[in-house]
Amino acid sequence: MFDATTLREHLKRLGWAASPHGETTWRSAHATDEGEVEVYLRLHENWLIASVVPFLATHGDNSFELSRWLLRMNRDMFQTKFAYDDDGDVVLTVELPTESLDFGEFKGALEGLLEATTEYRATLRAAAAPATSEGDA
Repeated sequence: MFDATTLREHLKRLGWAASPHGETTWRSAHATDEGEVEVYLRLHENWLIASVVPFLATHGDNSFELSRWLLRMNRDMFQTKFAYDDDGDVVLTVELPTESLDFGEFKGALEGLLEATTEYRATLRAAAAPATSEGDA
């Protein structure tokens, strides 16, 4: 059975420091080339959900082009998927069924989440930054 104790043991084995963030949620911060990344891990009855929230703060101002790009990335990524949260911000999430979740699957999913964050965050930040004209520079 994958429970809170197992989650803490797996995080420790992975070298991830995590602190409680509510009753069934843990927060883990990681230094990356794209700055600090906060990963929230929520344990449900049959699922472990790990998310970078927000991946990109857009406050719901999401273009059609952004949505198309996110869908294209979702098609090409294994396990890790982009979504919009309740505030309209972009999040990056991996959902793992806990029924037979082993450490190798756990490690691969969480490391993949960080890799995707590092790989795509700079691209999205650059695309979301307001364009400046030569007169503004």
